Amino acid sequence: MKRQRLIIFLCVFTSFISIDSAFSQSGCLVSSNNIVYTQTEPVLINDVLKLLLGGNPSYTSTSGAGLAANYCSWSPIPSGPVNCGVCTEYIISVIVLVPVITGCKAGKLLNGHIGNYTMVQCNLDDYNLSWVAASGIFGLLIIRQRNKR
Repeated sequence: MKRQRLIIFLCVFTSFISIDSAFSQSGCLVSSNNIVYTQTEPVLINDVLKLLLGGNPSYTSTSGAGLAANYCSWSPIPSGPVNCGVCTEYIISVIVLVPVITGCKAGKLLNGHIGNYTMVQCNLDDYNLSWVAASGIFGLLIIRQRNKR
């Protein structure tokens, strides 16, 4: 009986702390705005923008995944030279009556790092109520066991 209660207690207690791999993203992390961009530009646009980025891929600005509530940062922290970019506003030139993207407007290119990133939760202070409730329930179970003897 004790073992069953301990197992139930541990199941309830660990359910308060969620470890969710759904908060992982692969793509281009732009550290300045804490957003991971997940989709590369279409082939033709990507080829044009690669020239500006030194051969590095370009990601669409609409495919960004920001931090969810109660998450403070991405892990791992990117380092080294930038190896991807996100253009937020294009230069469009009209060539023979056809609008063609010929580059990215000055100051509208965000540089980032390609990788697999996971959101990092803020601090454990958010779980104080859970810790207190679980400790109280565990204490009540122990007192109840002692009173039955």
